[in-house]
Amino acid sequence: MERRAALRPVYAAIIARLGPPTLLGGTDHGPSVRWVRPTRTLLLSGDHGAAVLSVHDSARFAEREYAEFVEGGLPYAWALDRGGPGGGRDRWLNDSSVARTCTWQDAEERPALLLASWAEHLPVQAPGDWAGMRLRARWNPPVDLVVTYDPGTPGREPCAVVPGPPPTPETAERMRGRGWQGTDPHNRWHIRLPETDPRAPAEVARVVTAELRAGPFDYPNEVFASDISAGDDGTLVVPGLGFEVTLRREPF
Repeated sequence: MERRAALRPVYAAIIARLGPPTLLGGTDHGPSVRWVRPTRTLLLSGDHGAAVLSVHDSARFAEREYAEFVEGGLPYAWALDRGGPGGGRDRWLNDSSVARTCTWQDAEERPALLLASWAEHLPVQAPGDWAGMRLRARWNPPVDLVVTYDPGTPGREPCAVVPGPPPTPETAERMRGRGWQGTDPHNRWHIRLPETDPRAPAEVARVVTAELRAGPFDYPNEVFASDISAGDDGTLVVPGLGFEVTLRREPF
């Protein structure tokens, strides 16, 4: 939270000077915000020690990023397009919707890093907005989990919910054994943790992965993500998630 507080006035000063960015976003270790013009791209990036503003040739920058995706790299963990000024975004929407992992270990680590990045950068770049997605699989019974980060729910910002089995002492013991905390009035099991706990993103991701692994899945590529959104405003892509991703919102 200290890094987020330190970045907030810096980001506000940049916005005051440059105007709204073309794309919001973040990596596993810092921001990834860009202002795209026909010949130049200005990138706000950084790591755990500093934020950096750099200028790039737009065409070469797009080519390098495209090549990194093709080679299995990850230029950013998430990007949010809210129709800001600039262009040339069609290709990254396609490239970044590809799953980047095929192991259960990665399937747990990637959502944890994504939740941590949302917690650090979304309140700075899009104050007050939530971000979330559904993890789904077409099995009988179907799997349908919701994972969110919502700064509007103090003390339980990173959260996951899943429809529960019929309540019995045995099912309650099984669900709590996976890490779920309790149920809501709709019989959905939940885990809700404070963002002030640095372990919260990893714990939410661990519980979600434990729930998925309890199903009839051999590999995480049998699970896909959908309904990915940030405040129901714009297009949010999450190449850093680790599961197959669809940008469409479809009925299950």
